Amino acid sequence: MKKVILIAATGLLLSVASMAQTTTPSTDKKADMKDLRKDIRAERKEKRERAADLKAGNKAAAKAETKEIKADKKDVAADAKDLKKDGVKHPIKRAERQIRKANKG
Repeated sequence: MKKVILIAATGLLLSVASMAQTTTPSTDKKADMKDLRKDIRAERKEKRERAADLKAGNKAAAKAETKEIKADKKDVAADAKDLKKDGVKHPIKRAERQIRKANKG
């Protein structure tokens, strides 16, 4: 009897530990969309800053901006992938529409 209880407790402990290690994507669509919109806005801002740096002849600053733009693009792609898993269709296009709507009114 003790063996059965010990084996059951060990199995339960291992299953709980393995479930605790698995990560689940965020299911909060509103927060994810807000993060996506912020990343898109940041990417656009950095593109404008890079253009200004290039116009001023500051190539070192423009190169740094390019690295930041690439990082933002990775963030946007990751956020879009997460939102697609949550069931949002065309998350990037939807976020851009929401940005335009917010800027218009």
